[in-house]
Amino acid sequence: MPAPLIHLIGRIVDGAYRAYRANQTIENGKSAVELVQLVREIEQRREHIKQTLRATIEAMAQEIDTKSSTFAVVDRGGNSTVSRRGQENIEFKEYIERKVPFRPAISQVCTVALQMPIKVPRRIRKKIAGDTVETTIEIALKQFTASLFFEAVDEALEWRSPLKSEPNYNGTSKKALLGEPATRPKRFGSDIQPFWPRPKGLLAPDLVIVEYRHEPFETENVFAAVEIKFPGDWAKKNQLETYVELMTPTVGINPIKTGREKVALLRVPEDCTGFETTGKKSTPSEQARKRK
Repeated sequence: MPAPLIHLIGRIVDGAYRAYRANQTIENGKSAVELVQLVREIEQRREHIKQTLRATIEAMAQEIDTKSSTFAVVDRGGNSTVSRRGQENIEFKEYIERKVPFRPAISQVCTVALQMPIKVPRRIRKKIAGDTVETTIEIALKQFTASLFFEAVDEALEWRSPLKSEPNYNGTSKKALLGEPATRPKRFGSDIQPFWPRPKGLLAPDLVIVEYRHEPFETENVFAAVEIKFPGDWAKKNQLETYVELMTPTVGINPIKTGREKVALLRVPEDCTGFETTGKKSTPSEQARKRK
């Protein structure tokens, strides 16, 4: 990988990670020794992420002029035989089984985000023996971590990646909010947290896969809008239906069907490439053991 890409990825990942962990360091009053260990941890994490993203970026660079639909042909879809709770695998079967281009690359990034999420401190209040005690806990931001990595890939490819992380759309007009260049999603957050806050009235699928990478990510150019769910974050019918409405064209034959066929659900790790399934529904206890 060219040196500029390595430095770019390192800057994006380290920038967010150092800002969050520095805040945690201050709140927890870490010692000098612990600070040294923290620096070592960040460096190890950065090297791991660079190795993970290198293959993804090189593959995307080679495939930049190929339509996403070409890669969807070989995808087997998600595992609708696996359910996290209730009748999820039945209720959302069509979205789970949707063919998603670049599933191996997406799976790779999501798996790293699941295993090594960026963590932030959050202060909470507890009542102990009648007294209110303030303490700090760590919150793992798996979705944010995945979005950050996808954004790093897109930036490394000069905003010509087929994978657009949390792009914003006007909920009324359905128009994409384009940045500069037009293939770059417009952001309203900070350098540390670019995806939030989001102005009222905007919709942002977790991941959008465009058909033609040199063109803006308007809904007409979207091959798939993917809702990503990590453990503990459940699929919601109204959320998926909102994205169906967003992707539904105003003209054409059977526009509602077209809109539905553009929406996919990817549960991490159940629908990731490489996830082992027996072909039958797992019990809650079996799923818990797999996550350990």
